[in-house]
Amino acid sequence: MSNSVPKTAEELKQFLRYLDHILIEWLREKSKDYYRSILEAVDKVIADHRSPELQIEHCREVWYQTSLGEVRIKRRIYRDKAGQRRCLLDELMGLGRYQHKTLKVQELALDLVSQMPYRRSAEVLQKTTAIELPHQTLWRLVQEAGGKWLEEEDRKLKWFQQTGELPVSEDKRVTCLITEMDGVILPLQREPERRIEVKVGIAYEGWQSVGRQGRYRTVNKTIYSAVGETGDFLDGMSLKLHRRYDLAGIPHMVVGGDGAGWIKSGADYFKGRFQLDRYHLQKELCYAYGRDSHIQNQIWQACERGDVKLALSILAESRTQAKGDQRNRIDKLQGYLKDNAIGLGDYRWDIGEKGTELRRTGAMEGNIDKLVVRRAKNQGMSWSIQGLKSLLCLRFLSRENKLIAWLENRNSHINEAIVNIPRRQARKLVTRLSSQEPDQWLKAALPVLRGPHANRPWVLALKSLAEGTGF
Repeated sequence: MSNSVPKTAEELKQFLRYLDHILIEWLREKSKDYYRSILEAVDKVIADHRSPELQIEHCREVWYQTSLGEVRIKRRIYRDKAGQRRCLLDELMGLGRYQHKTLKVQELALDLVSQMPYRRSAEVLQKTTAIELPHQTLWRLVQEAGGKWLEEEDRKLKWFQQTGELPVSEDKRVTCLITEMDGVILPLQREPERRIEVKVGIAYEGWQSVGRQGRYRTVNKTIYSAVGETGDFLDGMSLKLHRRYDLAGIPHMVVGGDGAGWIKSGADYFKGRFQLDRYHLQKELCYAYGRDSHIQNQIWQACERGDVKLALSILAESRTQAKGDQRNRIDKLQGYLKDNAIGLGDYRWDIGEKGTELRRTGAMEGNIDKLVVRRAKNQGMSWSIQGLKSLLCLRFLSRENKLIAWLENRNSHINEAIVNIPRRQARKLVTRLSSQEPDQWLKAALPVLRGPHANRPWVLALKSLAEGTGF
């Protein structure tokens, strides 16, 4: 905090305009010192109660990146019986080797990067917090956190593919589970291929009315994405759904999509009923007939009832009166309806639920836009395959509110039997740190403030500085 008193009205005006920032900076500096004292006190207790197999190698200072800014901490490094170096303080804080960013900093940075480009994320962090991380550091953080998640999921997927062993499940049963799938093409860089398709799937149990009349949201939505082969995508989505549902006990499984071959193979994979997305059906009808809503409505009604023959006969009759390019568009629509004949009828007719709370499929378009397109497309971006996978998995973890849980648990394997602090000692330490005033330890004894020269100007100035009131 500045110790100079504003001398003019203009200086006072500027001071008041930035007073909130001045106070925050002042509080941060005091908080950094308190943060340092807590960690160093804990590090000393760890040293007193560590495992006998751990020998202190040296005590060294290192910078920690915290929500308060960078703080220099002095902590001990140990060597175990295998000759490996370990920092017990870092491990208790949930930090891996060479990780000096607190979990809160990692969560904030990764959540921000999952929403906007790396450079912009670095700028926002710097302007709104005390965290200063270059965009290259944010990229490395994504590759490290996302890479470990992908390794773990890859291991589970391969085990499932090799053994067919299902994971522990909640065994939830529902009458109907709606699954929708779609893909988006993204450009690549430094890869043999120029483009790659990101496959996305969602599953939900139904709809719930929200806000004004006519607006709905999906209930208990599960999301999944993969970059790669169709078989791996379907196995991975099945594995995720098995963790929640008893898929064998669900009587009606509906798989919706735009008619792509891999989506229809997904319907076979889940032993469900394929449903052509009405958005794409309406799009093809509009392309073929423009503003002729009468014929569009006739074909639409025939498709709703699953009467493919009637729909094709209406097309054939209208084609005889069409000319030029419209004939080609009608021929394209005819081929589209034939290719997707199995999914034309409204699935609600087949399961006897027409007119109930069940609605048409079509949630996928909005979801693929929010989950993938807004972050990875339409901004002139290109990706490496591994970088794209890492970013998307963290984006999905953030959307499912599982990001912080993953960051806390990813290094849990290194916290085994590193230190055994007695319960009484731990309680004593917590009590001492929690009852201590944050600035109490900062107050040093200055005898001159109460000595014979207490009223001299230089002593008054020193007292003002010590108490933080000379601004």
